[in-house]
Amino acid sequence: MSNLTQRIRLHYNLLAPFYYGLWGQHVHHGFWEDAGDGASQAEAQERLIRELYRFGGSPPHPALLDVGCGYGGSLLWLARNVGAQGLGITLSPLQRWIGQVKIRRARFQPRVRIAVADAQQRWPLPDASVDLVWCVECSEHLVDRSHFAREAHRVLRPGGRLCLAAWLAGPATTPEALALRQTVEQGMLCYPFSSAEEYARWFTEAGLEAVQSRIITPHVVRTWDICIGFRNRPLLRRAAALIGGDVQAFTASFTALRQAYAEGAMEYGLFTARRAVGAVEEAPSS
Repeated sequence: MSNLTQRIRLHYNLLAPFYYGLWGQHVHHGFWEDAGDGASQAEAQERLIRELYRFGGSPPHPALLDVGCGYGGSLLWLARNVGAQGLGITLSPLQRWIGQVKIRRARFQPRVRIAVADAQQRWPLPDASVDLVWCVECSEHLVDRSHFAREAHRVLRPGGRLCLAAWLAGPATTPEALALRQTVEQGMLCYPFSSAEEYARWFTEAGLEAVQSRIITPHVVRTWDICIGFRNRPLLRRAAALIGGDVQAFTASFTALRQAYAEGAMEYGLFTARRAVGAVEEAPSS
């Protein structure tokens, strides 16, 4: 597959106003407890942040790096609720601009800020400089996820935590399941999805310890029922007409993604890992 970086940047630059109009500041799945859970979309999205933070051990007042921060929704939630401070990075200058406006209005600047950077390169932080590496639904866009693991190890202080939420390859491997997964990968501008086991192996090989994962697919699938309803909104129809092929493939993949979850072609997982306390070894080279 050809390198997607430029297409991903263009996609998020062009669609930033549309995404914000549809989803608000959190461009990721929501978490619902069960079928009877009446949480709104925004409430469920914040609940996903809370679930991931708790799964990662609830580090208090962390200095953090949010990889693939979008509009800074997690940055603001973590600053407001747990006293976090730090940096978010995104490929999209327009996402950064919208996010910085939100941060200024919330009066959290300079406690948190957003920079334009490519997570596939060396991250713009020194070694052992943060307590928390946070990543929600960005690693799907990375061609080398082992690089992500090595960079997380590099920038974490001893005892620091990685918290990751990711779309995963599921256990189903029939031709139909693989075709569904490929439809989603292409529509969402993702490299082929990885399994939970692959992520755990990369974290361990990078030198991280206490690696844990939690599959929460049943709690997030309602996201795509909502998204399927979005497809007929004038906002997305105009985006597809104006911007063309990638947007059309993106909206067409909503149904495939919902089906991929239902048939086991995809899963949704939370991960956490820790840099060893007192670690002095060098991270494997990137």
